[in-house]
Parts: sequence; structure tokens; C-alpha cells
Amino acid sequence: MIWIGVMVAGALGALSRYLLSSWIQSGLVGSLAGFPLGTLVINVAGSFLLSFLTQIGLRGLISPALRISLGIGFVGAFTTFSTFELDSSALLGSGEWSRAALYILGNLLLGYLAVWLGRAAAVTMVGP
Repeated sequence: MIWIGVMVAGALGALSRYLLSSWIQSGLVGSLAGFPLGTLVINVAGSFLLSFLTQIGLRGLISPALRISLGIGFVGAFTTFSTFELDSSALLGSGEWSRAALYILGNLLLGYLAVWLGRAAAVTMVGP
């Protein structure tokens, strides 16, 4: 039965990714135009969500089935690592070294920070 949860959550994650990324990218103007901010925001949010779900799952506050459905299904479809790689390659290929570095470091550093914050938020809510 878990596979149904993964499938439904995956569809919702993919739709959320599309809507959020489109919304973010449509508002970019000037020097941010062409910068894949939508992917960056989604990767950071996904890092937070997966860390948070893992922590509350490990504490038994959600069922393993729900943790798997949301973690693999929703977050797996929501996050965009392959898009991150493609966007990075495009920035590097067009010679935009500083923007590529900002984007790559932003995904890595902010993503790690989001993992730490997700863990901390779960511990704050439910205790160690």
C-alpha cells in the first residue's frame, strides 16, 4: 500500500515544484533574470522538509509509511537535483562563472543549512 502513497505524494510534489518554480521565475527581473532561483529555493526547501520528516519519523511521530510516502514521494519529486546540475552546466557553459559559483555554493551551503534547521525544528517541536 505504501506505493500508492508514494505515487500520490510524488504527483503532488511534482506539481508543487512546477508551480513554485514557475511563480518564482516569473517574478525575476534585471540581473536575476536567467538565474535559476526557483531551483535553488526548491532544493533548499526540500532539504529542510526531508530532514524534518526524517527526524519526526525517527521519533515515531509519523508512521514509517507516511515518512516514506512524503520523503520519497513528495520530496523526491519536489526537489530538483538533476535540474540543479543542468542549470549549473548552462551557467558554466555560457561563461557566467560568478553566477554559477553563487548558484552551486547556494545550493550546497543553504541546502546543508536547511537540513540542520529541519533537524533542529523537529527536535524543538518534539524534544531530543
